[in-house]
Amino acid sequence: MPLTNATQRCPACLSASRSEVLTVRENMFGISEDFDYSVCSDCGTLALITVPEDMAPYYPSNYYSVDLDPERALGAPVVRQFAQLVISSALWGRGVFSGVASAVIPRRQLRTLVSVLGSIRRAGLANGRETRVLDVGCGSGILVFALGLAGVQDVVGVDPFMSSGRELSTGGCLIKQDLSEVEGSYDLIMFHHSLEHVPDPEASLKEALKRLTPGGRVLIRMPTPSSHAFATYGAAWVSLDAPRHLVVLSRPGLETLCQRLGAGVVSVADDSTSFQFWGSEQYLLGIPLMDRRSVMVKPSDAPFSKAQLKAWEEQAAVLNKEGRGDQAAWVVAPTPTPTPTFP
Repeated sequence: MPLTNATQRCPACLSASRSEVLTVRENMFGISEDFDYSVCSDCGTLALITVPEDMAPYYPSNYYSVDLDPERALGAPVVRQFAQLVISSALWGRGVFSGVASAVIPRRQLRTLVSVLGSIRRAGLANGRETRVLDVGCGSGILVFALGLAGVQDVVGVDPFMSSGRELSTGGCLIKQDLSEVEGSYDLIMFHHSLEHVPDPEASLKEALKRLTPGGRVLIRMPTPSSHAFATYGAAWVSLDAPRHLVVLSRPGLETLCQRLGAGVVSVADDSTSFQFWGSEQYLLGIPLMDRRSVMVKPSDAPFSKAQLKAWEEQAAVLNKEGRGDQAAWVVAPTPTPTPTFP
């Protein structure tokens, strides 16, 4: 039977009240199905009411987080050498090569890599290149590969939906397993747009916190409805991504969830892009994300000019500074236990 959340409390703040039910169409692949999300009236978190019994049809082989082999994308000698320079600069240096990253790494999934590495740098690699890093929901392992390329010596990626585990040429390791099966402890545990894909984010975050070394941190990158884009587009907001996104946490929802687990948000940095605009506008026009007319697939056939795309990118930068972007990177850490004082 499908999992039904209709009578459950908000997975973030545990409120039993909801302001509305939002009907959202699957718009990535153009599957003609609608899905209902409850919207918490207290914190604004969205939760899919009925989770399909079989999610496999919504994660086909061309789903973009699993169809990109990092050894092919970054493994060719010339590309690898140049990518190593860019990635190392973003992670350890002054980032002077970040501006040419889009020329070195042309695919959209990889163009964001420098931004992602920036969020990792802000989260902190406490032990430098010896920092133990775990990437939860790693997909094809592109980030695990990149961190190894930058010299991080102990990087593991886990994902229960990968076809099989393997070792990468940069030293990283990909394992087909769930977070609850992971052994050992880590200095940095990361959820890069994976926490919204699990039915119980509290359980996943709890498992992560249990596996932190003393002083360790959790990095969560995800979309949020606490944003200009969701307020503008509603059910057409591209990052709702029904039905793959099971729980889309609001900003206050995540903070409440962390507090309940004895943790707190150390920092947050918005990192939204023009995707929030062109993706949502495409949906309003009936253009799925993987359609040949999509900016994602063939920008030259998309119904937007280069000037419009540039304007949206500039607007995204403003929203990020204002804390109203549609995605962000949160650094979470256990709250220190107060030292008891005695009279």
